[in-house]
Amino acid sequence: MVRFRKTVIAAAALSALAVTTTTVAYAHDLALKRVTSGTSKASSMNWAYYRGELTDLSPKTDDVYDGARATAVMMGINNESTFRVTIRGLREDAIHKKYGAHLHTGPCGLDAVGNATVGGHYNATPAGVPPVVNDKTEVWLNFHVNSDRNARATAIVPFVPNGGERSITFHEKTTVHHGPGVGTAGLKLACLPLDIKKVAGSE
Repeated sequence: MVRFRKTVIAAAALSALAVTTTTVAYAHDLALKRVTSGTSKASSMNWAYYRGELTDLSPKTDDVYDGARATAVMMGINNESTFRVTIRGLREDAIHKKYGAHLHTGPCGLDAVGNATVGGHYNATPAGVPPVVNDKTEVWLNFHVNSDRNARATAIVPFVPNGGERSITFHEKTTVHHGPGVGTAGLKLACLPLDIKKVAGSE
């Protein structure tokens, strides 16, 4: 009975994402398989979806993200989350190059004086423990731009981000892990909002 109730909840949440994109279809299949599997004991489900233009975080300079659009979806169940981002319309000089993006704290945008409102990387290290920085405690979305000026990135992480205003922020370089506690990707150039929500009744 409990498993049936979780399945109904998952179906209701996924209905909220019912748009005709391969990104959402991917998340739909993934989430439904997890909730209806024999080993599933889902206590909660968080999700987020965005489709539209990127916000320019460097309006005074030209960069490869200017004019680009993106679709992002996140689905978190059973202490695991899947993120997928598709970017279209990157500048021609980005073709065959690699870039990085991450889930950041804080909303996407600029304040009144032109500073980015996004915070640092969202990090899932438990409170009271020295932060661990890697692709298991943070969401790292490295991507390669194809000849059509498009790119796609997927990340699966062993945690579910807390609800609230977040952003996926796009950088000037791909992510480089320099060792414990350090991962860099250069300047913040663009972002998209990712308002993570909890599915009502999923606990």
